[in-house]
Amino acid sequence: MVVDRSNVKYSEEADDPYAGDEADEKKLIQEIGRENVSSIVDGFLDASSRVAHSPLDDAYLDAFHTNCLIECEPEYLMGDFGTNPDIDDKPPIPLHDALEKAKPFLMAYEGIQSQEEWEEAVKEAMERVPLWEKVIDQYCGPDRITAKKQQEALERIAKTVPNSAPASVKQFANCAVLSLQSNPGWGFDKKFQFMDKLAREVSQ
Repeated sequence: MVVDRSNVKYSEEADDPYAGDEADEKKLIQEIGRENVSSIVDGFLDASSRVAHSPLDDAYLDAFHTNCLIECEPEYLMGDFGTNPDIDDKPPIPLHDALEKAKPFLMAYEGIQSQEEWEEAVKEAMERVPLWEKVIDQYCGPDRITAKKQQEALERIAKTVPNSAPASVKQFANCAVLSLQSNPGWGFDKKFQFMDKLAREVSQ
């Protein structure tokens, strides 16, 4: 069977070929309207993405997952090391207040030109809060504690290493605490279990 590829073109924005030409597209738009054509295209893209999953989507989800592991870890939620509310063990200010505080920067960064646009952007951000709370609970758990309390709990376990243990063992336990606190890929429960197991094994 010979396939006629004369009408197959390549998109300038992607490597995937698509069939048809501009004349066919214009004809279809005239017959059913641009809005209906857009709906058909969106439906086709949605269906094809479910049937043939894109590696680009997988890469994006993997990157998003890694980013959440880092940003949902209390010790990593900071603008700079001097003002981290989790390290200071102080509750952060409400989101709406934080947005208002950063309003000049955000308006310039996002290209927001008017107060009306700003209010709409804030409204959209606040509507997403319940979703982000679910994401944070998924990665941190509803019983998460601050970075300062994490550090104190792990240090308490490290101090259970007997005084009779070699200095190198005590130093290793202290380094383990630092390494665990620098690992955003683990939840606190895993860090606690690992440190507890380490302390018990070196104490034997």
